[in-house]
Amino acid sequence: MSAATPALVPLRVAAGFVVGVALLAVAPWILDFTPYSHNLVTLAFLLISGAVAWNWMGGFLGQVSFGHAALFGMGGFVSARLLLSGPVPAPLAWLVGGLVAGVFSLGAHPALRLRGPYFSIATIGLGESVRLIFTYWEDFTGGSSGLSLPIDPDMKHQLYWWGLGLAAIVVGMSWLMRHSTFGLQLLAIKADVDAAGDVGVSATFYQDLVFVLSGAVVGVSGGLYASYFSFIEPNDMFGFDRSIAFVLMTVIGGVGTILGPVLGAIVFVLLRQYLLASYPDLYLGLYGTLLIFIILFEPLGLAGLLGRLARLARSWRAPAAEGGTP
Repeated sequence: MSAATPALVPLRVAAGFVVGVALLAVAPWILDFTPYSHNLVTLAFLLISGAVAWNWMGGFLGQVSFGHAALFGMGGFVSARLLLSGPVPAPLAWLVGGLVAGVFSLGAHPALRLRGPYFSIATIGLGESVRLIFTYWEDFTGGSSGLSLPIDPDMKHQLYWWGLGLAAIVVGMSWLMRHSTFGLQLLAIKADVDAAGDVGVSATFYQDLVFVLSGAVVGVSGGLYASYFSFIEPNDMFGFDRSIAFVLMTVIGGVGTILGPVLGAIVFVLLRQYLLASYPDLYLGLYGTLLIFIILFEPLGLAGLLGRLARLARSWRAPAAEGGTP
């Protein structure tokens, strides 16, 4: 019986995942969401997608990027321009924005030769360069005035399910990636690039591939963000604080885990709204303090904490089960 248990694990995970997504899909009708709740949950879905995609780079590959806002902004502005240029279906505009962001991410290829803090510093420079370029490219981004998209109440309402669908697909991709040969190759590159190359793993190819996949997903989430809020401007979409947000969400939830970025994004959205409303001058400092405590006491974040609690609960149940057997 115990030999069959491992085979049942993927089925249980898949069943729980499908049930969770189904419950979230009907939640607006069951819970009767207010507009504020609708905004909050939809934003959480979009940030979950971005955080999970960032985790492919920072968690699975070990390349900590501080420039993903450039890809988020690229996807948002490309999709917005397509929607403003004519009768383009919104899903097609989001997809094109994601593809452009994915291809654009290849511009960081030279930086992928760097490792550790050197790569992170390079992505800061790239991200800030892109922000400045697009801020002054007024014909495309509208400059500091930004772009206003037509407000479609029906589309705004439907974006809840589009955001949920994107988040579900990305989390599913993350699980498949982690439990595949591809995921093992990424972990090998993360552990030692040279050793991975010695056993036939092309670090250059896989790093480029993951950056493109990560950039495409972040770009699509940027496109959905633009359509949902109907106004975007360069300093918001390309801002360094947005890149930091992707890092924060993943670190809070658990770098390199599957569930961590999901939990981190949810906590980030809720905590950010509360801190901005209650302590607008202190919220960045409070975030920093939270980050320090997580790194010091639970490096795997909320996912690591949940795993520790689960192991503790199993250790408590085991003696009770043994005592109850004849």
